[in-house]
Amino acid sequence: MNICTILKLVKFFIICKQIWATENINVLKEIKSESEFENLAVDLTYKWIDTATCLNLILDQYHNNLLDKSFYHSFIGIPFFKIFVNDSEDLLSPKFQMWQILNQVRKQGCNMNIIFILNADQTIRLLKFSDKHRMLNLNSKFVLLHDRRLFIKEHHTLWTKIINVVFIRKYRLKEIYELSTVPYPTPIKGVLVTLRLDLWSKRKFQKQTDLYRNKVSDLQGNSLKVVTFNFIPSAIKSALTNDENSGYNKGLEIEVLKSLGNAMNFIPVIYEPMNWRTEQWGRKQMNGTLSGLLGEMWSARADLALGNLHYTPYHLNILDLSIPYNTECLTFLTFESKTDNSWKTLILPFKLNMWVGVLITLLIGGFLFYALATAHKHIDDDENTIETISDTKELEINKNMTAKNIFNILKNKFKKPKILEDKKLFISYTGNNKLDQLTNKDVVGLYLFEHIGNSILYTYGMLIAVSLPKVPTGWAIRILTGWWWIYCLLVAVAYKASMTAILANPDTRITIDTVEALVDSNVDCGGWGEQSKEFFMTSLDKIGQRVGQKFEEVYNVDEAIDRVSKGQFAYYDNIYFLKYVKVMQKNKTYGQDIQLINGTMNGTSNGDFTLYIMPNCIINMPISLGLQKNSPIKSVIDRFLRRVTEAGLVKKWLNDVMLDTVILEAQQQIEEVKALMDLKKLYVAFVVLISGYIFSILVFLFEIGYWYGVIKKNPLFDEYSLNCYYTHKKY
Repeated sequence: MNICTILKLVKFFIICKQIWATENINVLKEIKSESEFENLAVDLTYKWIDTATCLNLILDQYHNNLLDKSFYHSFIGIPFFKIFVNDSEDLLSPKFQMWQILNQVRKQGCNMNIIFILNADQTIRLLKFSDKHRMLNLNSKFVLLHDRRLFIKEHHTLWTKIINVVFIRKYRLKEIYELSTVPYPTPIKGVLVTLRLDLWSKRKFQKQTDLYRNKVSDLQGNSLKVVTFNFIPSAIKSALTNDENSGYNKGLEIEVLKSLGNAMNFIPVIYEPMNWRTEQWGRKQMNGTLSGLLGEMWSARADLALGNLHYTPYHLNILDLSIPYNTECLTFLTFESKTDNSWKTLILPFKLNMWVGVLITLLIGGFLFYALATAHKHIDDDENTIETISDTKELEINKNMTAKNIFNILKNKFKKPKILEDKKLFISYTGNNKLDQLTNKDVVGLYLFEHIGNSILYTYGMLIAVSLPKVPTGWAIRILTGWWWIYCLLVAVAYKASMTAILANPDTRITIDTVEALVDSNVDCGGWGEQSKEFFMTSLDKIGQRVGQKFEEVYNVDEAIDRVSKGQFAYYDNIYFLKYVKVMQKNKTYGQDIQLINGTMNGTSNGDFTLYIMPNCIINMPISLGLQKNSPIKSVIDRFLRRVTEAGLVKKWLNDVMLDTVILEAQQQIEEVKALMDLKKLYVAFVVLISGYIFSILVFLFEIGYWYGVIKKNPLFDEYSLNCYYTHKKY
């Protein structure tokens, strides 16, 4: 059975009960079917019939019998709901059937409510129930019976919301009815005295006054209480004032409030909630109440709330929200590593696999040069057999001969001398090393690579752009040298280009850029209050739910940001506030004296990490102004916000608020660009140089120790005839 069928049955039951009550009641026999009260009800109906979309009629037994056919005929063609109330029924907790009808009234958008109940306590309890659960639209039109019990002090808050109301009061001695209303926007001070609208008698209105005039477009210079606290970008308190409840002259929502005050003609009275530095938006207390900014709205002590309020179900259950005037990127403030890797600058241009390839190529290249040189040596030895010179006298060489004469003798004897196995005997005989220079004149180009150590050394020298002492003589080695130079050119150019980029660009930092990376890391995350945690826990995205499981409710922003700077936490908030926090942290690092937002960044340390804002938005959240639940000024504020948003004023005001932060951020970026090439990045050069000095000194000390400890103690060592020692050492 659906809701429509249930409503039809309820309506049929009510009508049947009304017919039964009309036939059996004897208490109201003296009331005429055409009573003056019914005529007044009919005349009131004709005043709003043209603007009515739906009628909600709530009657007790007395008025149900008092109103007859003429009253119901007055609104023919308009859908209506009729609810019959028993005298003993508690309307603060109505029955399920009545709740269903009221819920249907809300869905149909009925803009007219007629409540004729003699028991004023029932009436006020019904209105309180509707205010708490939003069952009736309190901004719609109401017709109620005048009763002093409605206007006691504890009910005054209700009459700041139900302002489109007409009270009917009958004079005792005459058939004259007074129509009155609440004196909105005049504030209620002490006793609530209704404002007379008109008098009705004998089917005539005395003044023909508009009973439901617009009371919210012009608030006639009255004051509205506005609760807020220091928070970017909504409200910023001047640092030059010591008054806790004044000094808010900057901020996006402050600018909106100023323009709204001029448009609606009211004076905003801004104040801060108690303990706002620790409570801020507030949290639920043990007794079920709320603290902070939301607590002020929950208890109806403030008319407006400026606090960068998110348009979420959590806030809508506590207060009313205007239409969103802006959308903000909500993301996480994380950290980036400041680990110093300048000592690795020499190896950073290439990755590990590239370095392995270069080293392997170096070894292979050195071995190939050595192999080709050895091959050339054997080939030449096979082509020209050289006899061993055992007796230098048969060549008629003496020590007075020059190197050229010795070379001519050798040339005539051996045609193509290249190798002298007993070369040092000639040197000792002639008394100089001219023969050594002579015999190596034609063979040095080939024998650069004769030994494997020299081969590796020369190939490494070519790799770092060091020229060979002489071009190789063997054609195979020459060809290999050409290709090796091309390889060295490519590797050297790639290394230099990569090194230049490393020195000219900022250091590579480790950051958390996505929600997935945040979830997979061991870093905790959190944000202000249970509303942020509830947002992630109710997410349809599995990643969002995983964030909600590790999400911490934060009630101390300073400690949270301090944990972020230490690389232990990720803080969730709007991007404008996060940019401000990041800029302020860097300014503290640079030692500049910048005025900080009260309650933010006080006493936080820089830690081992710099702050970093995750580039991906978690959500683009709509932002609204806060109002009391069922506030009568919501429609006017919505209309005004729509206009200023379409005119681009919100974006202009936001840019003005963030101008200082943008300038500081730009200055910091310039400082970073200027400091790209600094001494710190060249630490590795000094490390290599110092390491070379130390290693060279150690080798030098080893050589000295070896000279005195080994060579000089050798029996064959003679400092006046070192050639004998080295000749014996060789053989």
